[in-house]
Amino acid sequence: MSRRTLVPEAMGKLEKFKMEVASDMSLDNVVNNNVDMGDVPSNIVNKIKNSGNVGGEMVRRMVEAAEKSMVDNNK
Repeated sequence: MSRRTLVPEAMGKLEKFKMEVASDMSLDNVVNNNVDMGDVPSNIVNKIKNSGNVGGEMVRRMVEAAEKSMVDNNK
């Protein structure tokens, strides 16, 4: 799978969108500065482990927006 942006001009907006989705998922302030994470509360550790779900949520929202756009264009 390629990680390149298909429309380079959209890179900044995609990054902003990613941060919005992470915020909606309560993952916006999760920073892993401590390698062993021994002093990090378990609820924060679980958020870090589940942060990979951000990409999936982004795709779900983009597909939903595209579907709505298709419906709106056919009216």
